[in-house]
Amino acid sequence: MQRQGFLTADAAYVMPERLAAYRWMAARLAEKVPPPASVAFPIWAWRFAHGRRQPKPDLRRRGHLEKGAAGVRIEFEIPQEQVLLSSFDGWHAVLNDTFFSLGDEEYERCERLEAELPSEKLREAKEKSWYGIFDLSKLPGPDVYEVQAVFWRLDMTMVGKVDFLRQG
Repeated sequence: MQRQGFLTADAAYVMPERLAAYRWMAARLAEKVPPPASVAFPIWAWRFAHGRRQPKPDLRRRGHLEKGAAGVRIEFEIPQEQVLLSSFDGWHAVLNDTFFSLGDEEYERCERLEAELPSEKLREAKEKSWYGIFDLSKLPGPDVYEVQAVFWRLDMTMVGKVDFLRQG
């Protein structure tokens, strides 16, 4: 980033089993803002890593860094029109190729659809449900709910603070 003056995602780091989900998210971001030339995947970041009360990720918590690994936390500001926000938990419906639902009743309806619909219609219904991850107004508990952000490029001029960390 320091050499080029910007950072973009490197497709080599996308796990093969996650490619379809990442392509889906990239297509949703591209509907909002076109990607730069030769950029296939967005950068992921936290908007609210642990809800509104604790927006910064605590890299000591499980799931961020492996023991002994070095990490970097970058604080930055990016224009809202360049970012697509979504539910982090909801994103897992896309990753796991399942329906996105926000409650028991909706979940049960989705289970019935899985049993009733032919595979092509099932795929369409599933993908339609995934758009719900972008409606943050429907998320329960905004003070604790995790919200992720995707965008195409992080410029050095956007960076405010950089913390270098090592997981002990």
